[in-house]
Amino acid sequence: MEATVHLPPDLVSAFRNSRGAVFLGAGASVDAGLPTWQQFVGHLAEQLQLAPGTAGFPSADLNKIPQYYENRFNRRQLLSEVRDLLDGSRAAISQVHCLLARLPCTTFYTTNYDELLEDALRNQGRKFSVVASEEAARASSDVHGHVIRKIHGTLSQPQTLIITRDDYARFVNADSVTINTLQSDLIRHMFLFVGYSLSDPDFSNVYDHVLYNMGNMAQTHYLCVPHASTLEIDDLSRRGIKTIDLSNWPGATTTDQLKAFLGALTNATSDLAHIERFFTGLRSGEEVPLIISSTLNVGEQFVFYPDCDIRVAQQVERALDRMGVSTRWVADRVALEEFDEYLSQNIILVCSPFGNKFTNRVFEELGPGNICIRFCHSDGKRFIQDLKTASVFVADDPATASERSESHDYCVVARYRNPWNPGKYIFLFAGVYAIGTHAISQYLSDLMNYRELPDGSDDSVLLLQVSFSSHDPYNYEYQVVADTIL
Repeated sequence: MEATVHLPPDLVSAFRNSRGAVFLGAGASVDAGLPTWQQFVGHLAEQLQLAPGTAGFPSADLNKIPQYYENRFNRRQLLSEVRDLLDGSRAAISQVHCLLARLPCTTFYTTNYDELLEDALRNQGRKFSVVASEEAARASSDVHGHVIRKIHGTLSQPQTLIITRDDYARFVNADSVTINTLQSDLIRHMFLFVGYSLSDPDFSNVYDHVLYNMGNMAQTHYLCVPHASTLEIDDLSRRGIKTIDLSNWPGATTTDQLKAFLGALTNATSDLAHIERFFTGLRSGEEVPLIISSTLNVGEQFVFYPDCDIRVAQQVERALDRMGVSTRWVADRVALEEFDEYLSQNIILVCSPFGNKFTNRVFEELGPGNICIRFCHSDGKRFIQDLKTASVFVADDPATASERSESHDYCVVARYRNPWNPGKYIFLFAGVYAIGTHAISQYLSDLMNYRELPDGSDDSVLLLQVSFSSHDPYNYEYQVVADTIL
């Protein structure tokens, strides 16, 4: 049975509909080499000559020991220890954080001091705001877009850190804007708690002082745990928290199991993950030429682009904008004059190959070893040929369509390794006839449809079948379905 079967449908729905939020604990940073809270406290305890039990320090001591450390030494020394452990131990950007940053989520809460989530969002070209203090929370009413609310402070602002027992007491007993905002978000969003154990004092504080007091206002939230007893699961359920047992997911360690779960959740909810997978080789900040069919009006000296091609180009732009990639529209006639220059880079072709002079030449020069399909015409028929299997997909001419029978056109969404520059790619969005090209724009208007494209191959071709019974170029009516992976 595949792991995706275990994804809670309501959690998937919440993230797909922009109602999902993430609450991050220290366990999420283990993948980057950072210590858990238990390990951090254990480091302080060594200097205090306190010995843990066989199962580590009990939950009640995890806030007391940092207080003891500050009492014996001072606040400056405590902050220095925090900085050394969290900054010096970081080995690499965490895959856990990269997966979380790819979720369709704009609301993040964390009790972590580290800034790994910020790094992951920044690496994906996301703009975000950080709210790490009460003062910032009061001023954040007009914050839009991605927001990371660091309720226990952040490493780069040491004065914001909440570490000791006294810090926690002041935080939970104050009339806190942070707590009020969290309570409001817990009503509006479905939260996924990641990186917490049930004995974690951070989770206990949120649970006891926020979720518990919400009573009947609480909705369902989810907590990822490596294991939990029946009693613990029942207790959490009473306050609207369902558990995700990570031991059901593949992986040799809890972190591997968490990555497997997050990977499945990202795959099920994030259009960005699938867009990035298809547009491999493109990077945030890059500008890519989008070569589109054109007709030159010689008399008035202007370029006309077919409406169906424009619609596809706009949908491609929309997808690339999610990646931070921009496009430059280029008329096929213009690109043809600098054929070799354009083929030295990543390019996007939007067209019917029969009407786009640049694309037509590309197909003429590509051999069977470089491409797995061809657009062909013979005896008045236009068709797509699968060069690997010799299968032929013949399109019906829309001009001869009859309402008494169903007709078909075909179109492809494809990615090829660029044979002129193997480090680059050629992306193709093409219909046999105009109605097929038009259908691509409808299909890609749902960005999650990028997930229909196959994994693990340089060449990636999805054939779409377009069904119609009449032809009106001013009012296309059709149905489009993913037909075959070529």
